[in-house]
Amino acid sequence: MTFEEAKQLRPGDKVYWNDPDNSACSRYLTIKTINVYPDEGPVTVVSIMEPDGDVVVCFLKELK
Repeated sequence: MTFEEAKQLRPGDKVYWNDPDNSACSRYLTIKTINVYPDEGPVTVVSIMEPDGDVVVCFLKELK
C-alpha cells in the first residue's frame, strides 16, 4: 500500500493485514479509526482500530 492509498482509507473500509510473523494472525481489518505516522514524508507505521476495539499497529508495507 502506498502513502496516498493509506491516507484515503476511511471508517468502514477493509484492508488486508499480512502479519510478518509467518502470517499467523493475517486477516482483513475493518477500519473504525486509522492513524498514519508520520504525517509527512515516507509512511512507516499505521494504527488501525476495529469496531470491536481491537488495535493493529503495523508497517505500511504489511497492508494490502
